Amino acid sequence: MIDFRYHIVSIVSIFMALAVGIVLGAGPLEGELGDTLNKEVAGLRQDKADLNSQLERAAAGTEAQDSYIGVTSPPVLAGLLQDRRVALVVLPGSDGSVAEASVASLEVAGAEVVSTTSVADDWVSGDDGTIEAREAVVQGAATSAGVDITDSGAVSPRDVLLASLLTAPAVDGTDTPAATASREALDALAGADLLEVDTEGYQPADLVVVVAGVVTDGDLEAQRAAAEHWVDLIIALDERSAGTVVAGEATTAGEGVSVLESVRNDGTATQGVTTVDNAGGALGQGSVVHGLVEQATGEVGQYGLAPGAEAPYAPLPTP
Repeated sequence: MIDFRYHIVSIVSIFMALAVGIVLGAGPLEGELGDTLNKEVAGLRQDKADLNSQLERAAAGTEAQDSYIGVTSPPVLAGLLQDRRVALVVLPGSDGSVAEASVASLEVAGAEVVSTTSVADDWVSGDDGTIEAREAVVQGAATSAGVDITDSGAVSPRDVLLASLLTAPAVDGTDTPAATASREALDALAGADLLEVDTEGYQPADLVVVVAGVVTDGDLEAQRAAAEHWVDLIIALDERSAGTVVAGEATTAGEGVSVLESVRNDGTATQGVTTVDNAGGALGQGSVVHGLVEQATGEVGQYGLAPGAEAPYAPLPTP
């Protein structure tokens, strides 16, 4: 049994240890400890200063490289997509600056951006009420445009419809909706708040650029499901057209599920769709144009600096 004397001895021992520590710290060890700590602090400050200098030099170098690429890109890209018609499809959660830069790069390359279509979240919504209303509008638009969506394969009928309305078929023998009927069908989809079309006239496109972003609505399972639905739309656009490039900026990912990353994780998509994950800069914009040139010849690649990229930039087309 532990008695009172045991507690007294324990308490005395603790105070003695504290006293010894105070004496040593204030006496023979004070100078040595102080010098050691001061040296370590000084070393850490110097390391921080060195790292800041390295970061500033790296940032300046990157800025200079981007500036040089931006200046030299126009003559390099000029004429590569001459007389090509391109549809720009903008997905929710994407970076608006990527869409603007893509339009500018395509026009420099000689392409005509014949349509800009911003697709709404409801296009992939899993809400029962939204699904019912959406499918009714899709069916009506398909009927009015004369687009057969009964056999859509692995993708949804609505994706086949939108791909048919925006693009000219790359495969001979595929029916093409009449221009007036196609525009009316797009307007019907827009009237149901499923998309917005920023185009006065109507022309079907040969090639497609999809500006992809990040799905953030719902829990992780819902985000992944929505991203997979967007991949289905991208596959439909690619199968219908002469080629599709998915452009995005990896740094916009953060919270949520990246559609571009989902494309790269889909074996079917990567067989036909090109991706560019650094499309926010001049280097990536070069890859968007060169990637479309590759697509038009039946080639495919994954470009940029994020996981899944095969090369930092798309190769220049051979003469």
